[in-house]
Amino acid sequence: MVVSLESGKPIPTQARARLKRDALIEAAIVDFQTLGYDHTTAKSVAKRAEVATGTFYQYFHNKDDMLRTIAQQRFAFLFDHVEAPSAGEDESVTTRFQRILTLIYDFHQQDRELHQVLEQRRHLDPQLESILGEGEAVLEARVLRFVSSFNLDNPTAVAFNLFAMAEGLVHRHVFSAATENTPKRQDVIELGAEMLASYLNHYRT
Repeated sequence: MVVSLESGKPIPTQARARLKRDALIEAAIVDFQTLGYDHTTAKSVAKRAEVATGTFYQYFHNKDDMLRTIAQQRFAFLFDHVEAPSAGEDESVTTRFQRILTLIYDFHQQDRELHQVLEQRRHLDPQLESILGEGEAVLEARVLRFVSSFNLDNPTAVAFNLFAMAEGLVHRHVFSAATENTPKRQDVIELGAEMLASYLNHYRT
C-alpha cells in the first residue's frame, strides 16, 4: 500500500523521464539530510541532480510534494520487507523480532537526518501527516495480524505495546546522543528482541 496524493504530479511512463525523476528524488534525500528542510530548494535539488530547475517542476509541485513522495517510497520499502508472518512458521519468535529490529534499526540509522525532517514536518503538513499516519497504521496492522495468530485474549493491546516498544528502543538508540554508557547496536537489537519475545510469550501462556 502506498498513500495516493491527489495533488501530486503523475509519475512519467517513459524510461528517460523516470530516470530524471528518480535522480531528483535521490538528490532531494541528500539535500534534506545535509541542508535541512529550510535550506533545501527546488534549485538546490535540481543542481545536485544536474538538471535544470524547470525539470524539478515537471515532476514535483514544490519541496513539500517531494518530501511526501520520499515518505511514500520509504514506506513502500518497509511494506516490502516487514512481512506479517504466521505463528506456524519455523522461525522462532525471538529470531523473527531480531531480524525485523535489525531491518528497522538500519533503516533509521541510514537516514537519521531525513527521518527527523519528516517527523518535524508532519505536524505542519496535513498531507505528510496522512502519509506517515497511514503507513504506520499498515505496519501496526501487520503486528496485530501476527499477534492475533496466537489466539491471545487481548491481541490489540499486545500488538500496540509491541509496536510501541520496538519503535521506542530503535528511536532511543538511533537518535539519542551517544555516551560512554550507551550500549552497542547489536546488544540493543539482541536484548530488545529477547524482551519483545518474552513480553509476547507472557501472554501466550
